[in-house]
Amino acid sequence: MENNSQIFKQNLLKNMLLFLGCSAFVVIGIFLIDKDPLIGWGSIIFFGLGVVVSLIQFHPNASYLKLNEEGFEVKGLFRSNFTKWSHVKDFRQGQIKSNKMIFFNYTEEHKKWKQGKKLAKLISGNEGAIQSSYNIKTHELLDLMKAYKLRSNHNV
Repeated sequence: MENNSQIFKQNLLKNMLLFLGCSAFVVIGIFLIDKDPLIGWGSIIFFGLGVVVSLIQFHPNASYLKLNEEGFEVKGLFRSNFTKWSHVKDFRQGQIKSNKMIFFNYTEEHKKWKQGKKLAKLISGNEGAIQSSYNIKTHELLDLMKAYKLRSNHNV
């Protein structure tokens, strides 16, 4: 199989909305300090961290999803994780509350994150998930990931 990598970056509009929303709550926290210092400072600290994270996400290499013939790499806040197609049983689209996601389960070959997989399975019914925050629609990404996995199965 030829080198057929595709990289999807974070959706800048969603990131901008996160930045603006967190910034608004920081401002609200500033106005609340005189009336209720605990709530005011709590809001400033919590949503201030959200502002910092959203600003980091604007860096071009901070977060992405990369698909290639071997598997997929999810990178967030400069930390990345690679999963081989052969370590994934299946993919399906779902959501947690209003957040669309791609869920998957691992094969027995995948030995990493035993406790994390159990917790994820308890919360979502699946061992892994990829959030739908990239510059591709969720159903299109699902179809693409299924196609990559199918091609990798044929080339074994």
